[in-house]
Amino acid sequence: MLYIEKFENVVADWKELEEAGINCTMYFAYQKSKEIGNELIDFAELIWANDVKAIVTTFRENGIREFTISCRFCELIERLADFEKCGCKMNGVTEVKTAWKNLDGSVQMAKALRMEIL
Repeated sequence: MLYIEKFENVVADWKELEEAGINCTMYFAYQKSKEIGNELIDFAELIWANDVKAIVTTFRENGIREFTISCRFCELIERLADFEKCGCKMNGVTEVKTAWKNLDGSVQMAKALRMEIL
């Protein structure tokens, strides 16, 4: 996974994130993806409509060209349309690691949409 220095150097508290100009949804997806060991940043939680532009801008500023969405929230189609308006497209389906473990201790996998930033 690509390293975002700005994210690594900020204290993970809402006020600090806001003052640093970091979108909270993006920050927590980055940290969770890194902790779990996913190759790409995965959005396993809800993405709000007003998050999309900041997410895409941050990706572009940091040379990130792909990410995944594994969250199954009910407004997913609307978010995909928002990402498309910001220059992203769906580029297939993949699997990502989750924060959950199976009974045998192995990591649970989840289906995810693979997104590309044009």
